Amino acid sequence: MQNNKLLISLSIVLFLFSCSSKDKKTIVSVESYVFPYNITAPNQQFVMHHDLNEISALTYYKNGKLLCLNDEKGIIYQYNINTAELEHKFKFAKAGDYEGVELVGDTIYAVRSDGKLYRTLYKESIDKVKAKKIRTVFGASNNIEGLGYNPISKSLIFACKENPNIDGTVHNKAVRTAYEYSLNDGLINESPKLIISLDEIKKLKNYNSYTRFSIDLLKTLSPWGGDISFQPSAIAVHPITNNIYVLGSVGKTLLVLDQDSRILSVVKLSRKIFGQPEGICFSPNGIMYISNEAKSRKANILEFKPNL
Repeated sequence: MQNNKLLISLSIVLFLFSCSSKDKKTIVSVESYVFPYNITAPNQQFVMHHDLNEISALTYYKNGKLLCLNDEKGIIYQYNINTAELEHKFKFAKAGDYEGVELVGDTIYAVRSDGKLYRTLYKESIDKVKAKKIRTVFGASNNIEGLGYNPISKSLIFACKENPNIDGTVHNKAVRTAYEYSLNDGLINESPKLIISLDEIKKLKNYNSYTRFSIDLLKTLSPWGGDISFQPSAIAVHPITNNIYVLGSVGKTLLVLDQDSRILSVVKLSRKIFGQPEGICFSPNGIMYISNEAKSRKANILEFKPNL
């Protein structure tokens, strides 16, 4: 009964949270930065096969091919956007809560929400392999939901959805963080690569009183989740500008930050277009792909070409 009451309360809170902010702008940018995509008009939409109803992440492979991850299975799916078909399945581990995938060279990395990292070579000629499991400093409280690659530092970037700390404590819930894992020495930099202020996001989005109330209420109802104004679900580095894009399904927001963790743009995502955005990646020429898990509609991948 108590759980049912909590679920009802959460539903009410999320409804209030969905109320629009005072500021009707879709994109709020700082200084002279110009967001390079028309986020309200995807160039293409690709509907996913039911195997990818729970598409939690994606990464660019080559020649218009994407590698997609189902968060309930240790399987990577190769999707060809030119033919709109699934071409290949690659099993790398047993079932689990997998939330991020990244291809670096010919090595594929996948991460579970508890921070366990999996590494193996990716080959289209192989359909099953046992990936090497790597323990990291992250735990379940961090709830890792984003994995990207930063070519500047030659590091993987882990985005924490919840607890921003890696020392086992829970404090400073007013920020979200992302940490780098060096591929050169296999060590985590304990100083966050990104420190995202939730207060700054609220200020830029200019939340109305209903939304602020719902956020504060949910902190009380669900203290383990903390502030829901922004919770990262995916992260990727732009191949041309090297700006860092952080996607938040909770909060329906896309952030653009520079390499020094400064917010350049806060982009509000329409619920009509983005059902449950959980993955983001870029092609080498800067085409952006955002995946949505199945919710009230079928799972899909949206393509956004950069503005000329």
